[in-house]
Amino acid sequence: MAGGKSIIKLIILIVIIGGAFFAFRYTTLSQYTQKEALLGLFAQLREHWWGPVGFILIYGIGCVVALPGSLLTLCGGAIFGVAWGTLYNILAANLGATLAFLTARYLGRDFVARFMKGRIESFDEKVAEHGFRFIFTLRLIPIVPFNGLNLGSGLSRIKYRDYLLGSAIGMLPATFIYTYFADALLGGVTGSGKKAFTNLIIASFLLILISFIPTIYKRLKKSKGGKGYGEF
Repeated sequence: MAGGKSIIKLIILIVIIGGAFFAFRYTTLSQYTQKEALLGLFAQLREHWWGPVGFILIYGIGCVVALPGSLLTLCGGAIFGVAWGTLYNILAANLGATLAFLTARYLGRDFVARFMKGRIESFDEKVAEHGFRFIFTLRLIPIVPFNGLNLGSGLSRIKYRDYLLGSAIGMLPATFIYTYFADALLGGVTGSGKKAFTNLIIASFLLILISFIPTIYKRLKKSKGGKGYGEF
């Protein structure tokens, strides 16, 4: 009975993800995977007092159906600016990360756990033991897929508390940089003068800098003789 229930829940998870993929690729909803359409939608929301709440909810639900988190973050920066955009993006990204995690945990974890044996099960236990550090580190690395980490963490044994704290703190640098970049880029297009150009250069430099985080982290671990997550 328990096995059949876990299979049913897994099927529901696959239907949600597969259905969302189909809808955002082959229906009229596909326009909302494009930057211009999202910017237009969020620009309309900004005209209302409840606009930020609408943005946060759309971003959060979008993470569950695997809309690109980086695209949503850039739109938030372009529409709301650096200060408010960073705040709204952080709230929205953490809401989306939580919703995706809980969806995967409730619908897929039981099924996955039944098939974890040997080294895979051991690795899952070690990741859960160092859950905060594992999530925090991966959130700092911009090449790690945002949605993939959300779902993968939900399928693992990582505690929600560790996942939430690791995500909330680890996403801060990249969220600010992407928001700043989007605001600077919009300023460079719609504004004029030296300030807009300078802001765009700074934002571009920060984006390049954050891409080196994986290399810097590996070198620091190597110099200290630390172990990777595959070894613990």
